[in-house]
Amino acid sequence: MWYFRKHTVYSVPGLFLVAMAIMYGIGFLAYIGVAVKRGRIVHHDDFTFMWINLIGFILTLQALFVISAYRATSRYLYWTVPWMVYGALMVVFSLCITGGYGSIGSAPGAAWAILWVFPSAAISVYSWKARRGYTVDRIMGIPEYRPRLAESRGMTLFYVALDNAFPWASWLVCLFFGLLLVIQALCLAADHSKYKMPGTLVPIQTNNGENWYDLHVWCQGYDGSDQSKPVFVMLTEFGMPSTAMEGLAQGVAANGYAACVIDRPGYGWSDPGYWNQNPLDVVKSINQALTKYPITNPVILVGWGEGGVWAQLYMQAADYTQVVGVVMLDTFPNHEILQTFALNKTTTLQNLRQFRSAQVSNSSSSSSDSTTSTTEVHFDKSLESAISRGYSNWRAVSPLALHRTRNGDWSGFKPADSLGMHVSLFRNNRYYQAKYFEYGGTGATLYQALLGYTTAGTDSILTYHHWPLRWPAFLQQSGDAFSSSSLRRRDDTTVTSTTQASANAEIPVVIIASGKQFNSDCSAQGITDSEDCTMWQAFAWFYYRQQVEYQQTLSQNAAFLMCTGTVDEDNQDCDTDFVWRRPSWLASALVSQFFDQNSQSNSTSTSAEPSSSSTSTDSAISSVSAAVSSTSSDASTTNSAPISSTGLDSSSADSAASTSPGSSGSGSSEPTPAPSA
Repeated sequence: MWYFRKHTVYSVPGLFLVAMAIMYGIGFLAYIGVAVKRGRIVHHDDFTFMWINLIGFILTLQALFVISAYRATSRYLYWTVPWMVYGALMVVFSLCITGGYGSIGSAPGAAWAILWVFPSAAISVYSWKARRGYTVDRIMGIPEYRPRLAESRGMTLFYVALDNAFPWASWLVCLFFGLLLVIQALCLAADHSKYKMPGTLVPIQTNNGENWYDLHVWCQGYDGSDQSKPVFVMLTEFGMPSTAMEGLAQGVAANGYAACVIDRPGYGWSDPGYWNQNPLDVVKSINQALTKYPITNPVILVGWGEGGVWAQLYMQAADYTQVVGVVMLDTFPNHEILQTFALNKTTTLQNLRQFRSAQVSNSSSSSSDSTTSTTEVHFDKSLESAISRGYSNWRAVSPLALHRTRNGDWSGFKPADSLGMHVSLFRNNRYYQAKYFEYGGTGATLYQALLGYTTAGTDSILTYHHWPLRWPAFLQQSGDAFSSSSLRRRDDTTVTSTTQASANAEIPVVIIASGKQFNSDCSAQGITDSEDCTMWQAFAWFYYRQQVEYQQTLSQNAAFLMCTGTVDEDNQDCDTDFVWRRPSWLASALVSQFFDQNSQSNSTSTSAEPSSSSTSTDSAISSVSAAVSSTSSDASTTNSAPISSTGLDSSSADSAASTSPGSSGSGSSEPTPAPSA
């Protein structure tokens, strides 16, 4: 048996450490439970506190280990000097993490970390006392008798193994994860000190009014003085904070129109919000943010990537009557479905039948309080689960700074002086939590919410076009504010208040997509494998077709433009990153498309062609002209013509619908394979 003297685990410090070990253990398990719990408002990243509690639990066990071995008659505390150095290091780690999280206002993180000081100090103090005592014992010859006091040789070997294995294993764990926590805490503190929130936090009521959280709204050039002038409201791509569209907002403001970017829940400076995130609640929260900011002007929605799908849902479930225009930049309703359809996978075709047979109810869709329900259909469930699991895993390890090397290729980002702030928003503890929450674990949550508003009119058109995806057209009331606004129609005629509303929405819609992703020239894409080339050509064709289908169904006043070529602002071919690579050019193009003004009036605009000194943006953006009349999968060979400075050439739009891939004119509802590459 063990024979203890004073200063053992039965002393006051020992009992206090036992209590701390229990506290840290319970805290560790509790935070895991909270982090995965649904049906709650979320204000922070609970995995941060989980990691701090885990290391705190190990630290208290280490301190108890050192005290139990200190001056025990049957054991020997090996590695006393490393124990002393280790304890001192963990005290430093504790102070760094406390200071880091304390400086960014995370009181729980700072409180849990400062408690590390006691077990860490106990480790150093008692290991120092043990070393001093062993020096005296060595003079007296006691150490050689110490192992003989154990009950048996087996117990002696157990103590020796334990006293050598436990220290090294626990040191490696605590030093590795502790150092990562320190790096993240100090980096977060540095980012917090260097980059201040540029916009305003607007309180949002959610979960049927039971919970509150804040959304970040960042406006450029808005003072509320001219209530008749439309404001561009921008919704970012999936995974992008508001800084990604800062350059575009600045460009719009430089052209004389205000622009506001909204961070959806969890991104940028917005709170995570309510989990699970209901897409309908999110768009209503965006509507609340605009109302409470307040922005009472007419609104032009600009959706980039998945932000365009959010804009579509906003037009169905929120205050769409204030919207006088919609811009969709590289938007696809659901990438997974579109890609699997392009590859003609059997499972996708089966799921499409389920979509068409699903019972969809939509009550009072013209009201912002409308409720929708639809049968949940998942495409490639294993893929969706893997993606969701990946976001969840990165969410769990985000406090360890392991993700700080990711999302780092931002060459050409504009404005360049905001790149540091932009990158910092990808490296905080909540970035992957936001992606995980928004993805929803299914990959189709947003699309399914939009699907519930699909009407028979758009469904019949898309069925006739043999298209797998569904979405609603913009409602007729969407043109009410447009009728009295200064916006011009795509046919160059100014709409007056006496214009009669047609059966379909006349709200102007501008669809812009990067031409590079439509280019099926595999060598231009850097693709050498023949199988990969065939796959890319199928994707390119269907990506292109998706934009045409949008043009045909969203509004009778829609234009589809392709971003091609180079501009001085971005001396390379227009790619999917054109939103943040050439924001001034894009801002001038948008303003010139919506209003009766020439983009040449903007002194900051750049040349659309490097070889020309002209400031016109027309030559870098092409309207679609009879492009879909060919079933060739080479999207780069489509006919196109530059748009004029006063209008768009959309004369061929009506003929595009009847020439979709595999169309036989029979009106069959079954999708057809992608055309052969």
